[in-house]
Amino acid sequence: MEAPKKTAYSNDGYIVDQARLTDVRYGLFTSNINGCGWIAEFNFLRAQGQTVNEQALADDLIRYTLFRGLTGTDLFRLKRAIRRHGYPTKLFFRWNQKARLPEETRAGVIYYCHKDGFHFVTFSRLEAVEPPVDAAGEKRFRFFNGIAGKSNHYDTLRGFLAKHNIIPFALILAWPGKKEDPASENPAASD
Repeated sequence: MEAPKKTAYSNDGYIVDQARLTDVRYGLFTSNINGCGWIAEFNFLRAQGQTVNEQALADDLIRYTLFRGLTGTDLFRLKRAIRRHGYPTKLFFRWNQKARLPEETRAGVIYYCHKDGFHFVTFSRLEAVEPPVDAAGEKRFRFFNGIAGKSNHYDTLRGFLAKHNIIPFALILAWPGKKEDPASENPAASD
């Protein structure tokens, strides 16, 4: 019997293995090299139930990057891109060992440094996470594209950072679960 073909996607459609995503270009390179920013945006929007086209999303985000994505995506451009879809996020600086987020946080994106360099990972509580809290009472999230190919990666924010972040802090975009009208960013757009 033939082994199932490994893919970049989880069974429920999230991108969980960036190294296998070689068919979507992100600027000068393919997404397996520098696409974690648009992949984080894709997974974030998918967690909100939105259907998005991978290449269209990558092409839209690359317009706002420096050097056509040669150095990947910066956090502030990613924050702005997510807001354009109607999801305002708050930026938090957190030490790994003390990493907690406001109680109302439903989803977000972590910008941290793993063994191969800086990386974006989406996390979400929008689906049932069992158990919802760990033994210490900290909320658990589902993480996407944090461990290559692992589609059901559940952990606390502190647990994830302590295991995977090689520097002592991370920057986090946290979404409290309230969607805004995308046109509200530009009042003139409603005319």
